[in-house]
Amino acid sequence: MRFLPVVLLAILGSPAASAADVRPTPQSVRQLFELMHTSAVLDTVMAQIDTSAQAAMLQATAGEPPSEEQKRIMSDTQARVMALMKQELDWAELEPLMIEVYRDGFTQKEVDGMLKFYRSDTGQAVIAKLPVVMQGMMQRMQVRMQSLTPRVVQLEKDAIAQLRATARPGVARPAAAPPAPPATAPP
Repeated sequence: MRFLPVVLLAILGSPAASAADVRPTPQSVRQLFELMHTSAVLDTVMAQIDTSAQAAMLQATAGEPPSEEQKRIMSDTQARVMALMKQELDWAELEPLMIEVYRDGFTQKEVDGMLKFYRSDTGQAVIAKLPVVMQGMMQRMQVRMQSLTPRVVQLEKDAIAQLRATARPGVARPAAAPPAPPATAPP
């Protein structure tokens, strides 16, 4: 008989628990994206990618001023890469995917909480400042990657050398390590 109150509580408490786990509506997620200015943030990210890619292209000439032909090739490649990225990462294409990801990852209650937060002054400040914060983070990460990349490449070379040294006769040997990508400088 002691278990009866526990069972009743569990049964009566179940609807409340499941109501909190309701999948958010597409409309509420769309509202959240609008409040967060997600499409504008995506545009900013694309512009930053474009700037970083331009810097990487210039570094590909190893510090030498590019010839006119190299400039043309770099410009053409840059334009094609950005056109491809804009096509594949267009907000109209990404929004339905992101809505489903948010609907799978958050409950309606959580989305409602985010809506409340992003409607507040603090939430709007986060939205306004986050692109600058992210850009600063990207710049700092690029600096870290400049020192990390050569060490990772060396580890790969060492591992390949060890694999070659222990390879059995008649067994295909691992290919040489690919050259390290050029380090990118902060924009």
